[in-house]
Amino acid sequence: MHLSRPHGDKSCDRYYHESVTQSFTDENWPSGQRLCRARSERGGGLEAHASLPGYRRQWGISPRTRYRLGECDALVAAIRSAPLLPAEQQRLLDAALARGAYATTAIGGNPLRPGEVSGVPASQRPPSGEHPLDAEVRNAASTAYRLLTEATTDPAAADASLLLRAHHGIGDGLGEHFAATPGHFRGAELATGESAPRGGEVPELVDGLFSWLDREFPHSHSGGEFGGAVVRALVTHVYLLWIRPFDDGNGRAARLIESCVLVSAGAPAITSQILTCFYHRTRAEYRRQLEIAGRDRSPTPFIAYAAEGLRDGLRETLEEVRLAHLRGAWRGFVFDTFDGQPHRKRTVFLRRRDLMLAFPLDGALEIDQVAVLDTRIALRYGQLSQRTLRRDLAFLVRIGLLEQGEDGFSANTAALRPLAKQP
Repeated sequence: MHLSRPHGDKSCDRYYHESVTQSFTDENWPSGQRLCRARSERGGGLEAHASLPGYRRQWGISPRTRYRLGECDALVAAIRSAPLLPAEQQRLLDAALARGAYATTAIGGNPLRPGEVSGVPASQRPPSGEHPLDAEVRNAASTAYRLLTEATTDPAAADASLLLRAHHGIGDGLGEHFAATPGHFRGAELATGESAPRGGEVPELVDGLFSWLDREFPHSHSGGEFGGAVVRALVTHVYLLWIRPFDDGNGRAARLIESCVLVSAGAPAITSQILTCFYHRTRAEYRRQLEIAGRDRSPTPFIAYAAEGLRDGLRETLEEVRLAHLRGAWRGFVFDTFDGQPHRKRTVFLRRRDLMLAFPLDGALEIDQVAVLDTRIALRYGQLSQRTLRRDLAFLVRIGLLEQGEDGFSANTAALRPLAKQP
């Protein structure tokens, strides 16, 4: 199947920036300095400075948004404190990064869907010779894996250097399919009709942005105020789109830096792609919020919109972690229960234990469904009578691992829950 970007839509990132900057700037401003001065005169977030661009706070946090940020703080603390086996952590991280890679490239115009690339191993570079759309997704995954892993161990400062590294990873090896030099700020003037600071002023604007954010959010680091780190990450995202530091890949770079800021502040890496996936799921609203931010010269509504999406995503992640704990505890419970059962035939003992381990933790199964739970179970019970299967199921009910009801057989996970009155 031949896949290409829609005609005239090489990158949705560019669309977002054009929409935002047409309201954010005056037409044909000749310099970043004039950009700063004009925005200051109109009450915008940048202030004039004798030599370097200056910035100032131009947003507010409503009580509702402040409450959402508090919820995010509590949810992150709960996820961070939950122990996970290394294999389970890696599974959740790989799944998150794969979802995030598809989401961020889809926002940028990549039409691939999950399953159309043969896996996205987060820690591997794109294979040479693959389709550029595949490589774009793999670039996004591998760059996120590298930078976010660093952010959990030895976090680099959120600065121009990190932004350039992110951009280099995103565009590396894409050649003519990436309309920018990976890891380099734009230098050429924009096409007619596109409005943004001049290329030569981008380095000063970017340095000024990150220096200002360091002063504005002095406690947005690990162990500091997570709510403040969320606001910092969102402001960074929006302001980078306003500056448009690159000819291509601005959205992907801004979203990755946003993730790095959150992980550096203590968010578990498995939560790093929540916002990117949220933006993709609500793509029309994402565009609308960016346009409003540009029109009003304030990211206040964008912060409220994103904080709610982050809160919802953290709830879902906490549920994933809870299920991972349940799977681990259930497996241990099954082994402990069988260890306490006398048996005469080892083959029968192992067959019944394997059957129990293959059972799903939710839902009920009829006996015909039990016989084909997975390939190994199907092969084993395909050589035995249904009477044997019924006898095995009756044994599992008798030792308290299965429950039998009108809908069939189900795992007795209630045995692992604390005794309490049901609500």
